[in-house]
Amino acid sequence: MSYLNTNSLFETVDNVSEALFFQKEITGDEKNGIIEFIIRQQDHPLAYYNTFAPTEQDMKGDLVLFTGEKIKTKAGRRHMIGEESSRILRLIGQEKEEVQKALKIADNGILSCIEMVRNHPKYIHGTYCCKACSTSLWLNLSSGGLRNDESMLTAGIRYLKHQRDRDGSWQGFPPNYILYVLNEIQNDLALDELKYAGPTVERRLKRLGSPESKFEVRKKAIYERILEKIDS
Repeated sequence: MSYLNTNSLFETVDNVSEALFFQKEITGDEKNGIIEFIIRQQDHPLAYYNTFAPTEQDMKGDLVLFTGEKIKTKAGRRHMIGEESSRILRLIGQEKEEVQKALKIADNGILSCIEMVRNHPKYIHGTYCCKACSTSLWLNLSSGGLRNDESMLTAGIRYLKHQRDRDGSWQGFPPNYILYVLNEIQNDLALDELKYAGPTVERRLKRLGSPESKFEVRKKAIYERILEKIDS
């Protein structure tokens, strides 16, 4: 399978995310092509504060997250794909000098956004913009992004705890994407949130039955990994 689609950053990031999640092989040549493509998108006018821009084709439709939820706003699509692209670059090419340079520029761009809103009365440390955008921020942080600011990630998960509802989920957060992200975060706070969600995850897994779409396959794997983690 070719993971690179130079017409779509959305699709490329989704393909690579799936490969990493299921531990599929990505050849060295393919990794190099993916890295070159993502870095090229940093100089695009649609790049969100020096991160990595969707293609023109991408902007004609929604950003479909790893677990199937859709992001429809222009700013949300640009910001969240920038966070996810940063994570992908870090996971597949962090040792490369050109990747380190691009990530430093991207990190500085996102951190400048956070700094601009820091004094806003609605700003909460560890979050950015909306709840969906904050979730992608945490995914990037989980890979060591944004200067590996663990205090920001810790504050974000503490904020999430206060957003618990009565159904084993969190108010306003993408219901499956947040589970995917929490499972990627390796700290006790994230584990506590997964334990809180455990009964709901178990019910979702039972309702899912035999998965058919790629998103159902992914959700099934996420649910199973979460239940295994909280039971261990």
